[in-house]
Amino acid sequence: MEKPILYYWAPCSTCSVTTRFADEHSIELDKRDVEQEGPYQELLALGGDADLIPYLYADGKLINGNDDIVAYLTAAYL
Repeated sequence: MEKPILYYWAPCSTCSVTTRFADEHSIELDKRDVEQEGPYQELLALGGDADLIPYLYADGKLINGNDDIVAYLTAAYL
């Protein structure tokens, strides 16, 4: 299974909920900080909005918000 991609911003307290959950459960994510131009452009190309991070890209779909991301990670990995 390919690692899900997490689009986040490192100083974002909202994003830290998702990163902390993944770390606590040893779920490996490909973390891409949207402060960098490359990940920012990738997120936009996928239809995301950098003002609404975090986003998780997994199984060909973009998942937005901590609740939905944690629900996906729980179902897929725990």
